[in-house]
Amino acid sequence: MKLAIISVTLQGQNVANWIAQILKDDHTVLTIDLYHKNVKDTIGKIFSQYDCILGIMASGIMIRSVCSQLKDKTKDPAILVMDEREKHVITLLSGHIGGGNDYNLKIAELVSADSVITTATDVIGKMGIDTLARKYYLNINNPSKIRFINKALVEGKNVELALTSQFEFIYENKLVKESYLKIPSKFNKIAAYSNDNTIILTPKKLVVGLGARKGISKNDILFAVEEVFHNLRLPILRIDALATAEPKKDERGILDAARELDVPLEIISLDKLRSFKDSQCSESYWVKKVFGVSGVSEPAALLSAGKDAKLIFRKKALNKVTVAVAVANHP
Repeated sequence: MKLAIISVTLQGQNVANWIAQILKDDHTVLTIDLYHKNVKDTIGKIFSQYDCILGIMASGIMIRSVCSQLKDKTKDPAILVMDEREKHVITLLSGHIGGGNDYNLKIAELVSADSVITTATDVIGKMGIDTLARKYYLNINNPSKIRFINKALVEGKNVELALTSQFEFIYENKLVKESYLKIPSKFNKIAAYSNDNTIILTPKKLVVGLGARKGISKNDILFAVEEVFHNLRLPILRIDALATAEPKKDERGILDAARELDVPLEIISLDKLRSFKDSQCSESYWVKKVFGVSGVSEPAALLSAGKDAKLIFRKKALNKVTVAVAVANHP
């Protein structure tokens, strides 16, 4: 998540600073930028640059400031507001596909506030199809159908969910089970059906970038990956590939981990890593000194995931293993 926090009062500014301080150790948060006052002008400048914008202010100020910026529910950032006494966090926009409700719950838990979520499927304890797509990094091929599928869920009608064998783990989610009726997949596709409405879901490539000390074991690799995916609230079955740098191509622990996970291991050359520039990546002094590149796990994950990929978990070192996770922008 790339997060912007906007405050309008001194107390609000103090709260913003505190939230930023708490979130700096959250590896799913890639960027936190703080802004103070000039709400409408600030929103106009930053609207498309963040995944989530949190306003510590009255909801009316935020609503009037964002209304002229709105374009498409599949692209607009999540918009949250929070009062400066930290009593309530409210999702205003992009609660489902934009992740607003998830961000709301994260921030509300941090500050012990009440989470205010009004989307109909969430209120009745169902998982909207756009929420499911976002959670498991699936692209919705025909987003115009989202409202029909979610309406059927709200009205208590049967909505069928077809899953390929690779993605049957999705139905292990209790909320998915309570929302959808699982059926055999047609034409090896993930899809949701309600009456004459169909949504096709196409997986985006999800890559784990790895860096490791020499002689690392398979179990150490798997432990680190499982720990990261626990933080992401995803099963490791969702992994599409592992990626690492050329000097690690014969590292037995990494090779065995890829075999255990039954995913390809993609080797990124040092030349590609050296020429790759992306603001999402942080620099490692040790890696730079030894290999002459700024990093391994983050750029390897991004390069493997493809053009315009984004990190969903910035690098974390666990027992001599460094893990980062990237997802493709499109299927």
